[in-house]
Amino acid sequence: MSRPRRSAALATAALAVLLAAGTAAARPIGPFEVGGAIEVEYDEAGGGAVLGDPTSPESDAANGGKYQTFDRNAAIYWHADAGAHQIGGPILDKWRELGAETGGLRYPVTREQSTPSKPGRFNHFQGGSIYWSVGTAAHQVSGLIRDKWYSLGAENSPLGFPITDEAAAKDNGRYNLFNDGTIYWSPRTGAHAVWGAIRTSWEARAAANGTYGYPTSDEYDYQGGKAQDFEGGRITWIP
Repeated sequence: MSRPRRSAALATAALAVLLAAGTAAARPIGPFEVGGAIEVEYDEAGGGAVLGDPTSPESDAANGGKYQTFDRNAAIYWHADAGAHQIGGPILDKWRELGAETGGLRYPVTREQSTPSKPGRFNHFQGGSIYWSVGTAAHQVSGLIRDKWYSLGAENSPLGFPITDEAAAKDNGRYNLFNDGTIYWSPRTGAHAVWGAIRTSWEARAAANGTYGYPTSDEYDYQGGKAQDFEGGRITWIP
């Protein structure tokens, strides 16, 4: 085969690949077309029965991404570094409140899923997670606080689900409140959970802002009860 004919054949093959992967492969669903990676995720996430019909065409998102919205308060976001993933309902609302893909969470890396034991929902993102349950609404948890929460069993731990987003504390620290406790982090002490009677005693003394300061350990067994170390001393509980 001559060089021009070979080049033409390669160009034709390349065009076929592009058409198969892009807009030409899209199918009409309601008023708009859905195609490419967003179409794949749409079908795998339950299609019209879960997301409804599209309410927008595929559109540009930040940093080279794409997105499409659907009529059951759902969206699918795609980025080359994260893939295409569905977000919906209160989790989508919270993510948008926090800046969507331009905020600290950035793009989703999973679709919305059920929590494994306690009833709830979550999405993981490049910069953290959002968890939702009945009675706690949707809240963000990230970084070393999320790591500590996971190490304790996440929503199945004594802490339960988050009831606040991660927030600032004194001296560049951070914290999340949960159903039945809290996790505080600071650069000098790391992330530690505080719950139960020790938490009650600590918070009665202004928590991290008081004389005890940040926790420096998790709760541990002590003389038939429990104890926890803080920057300003130890708090004990004896039944």
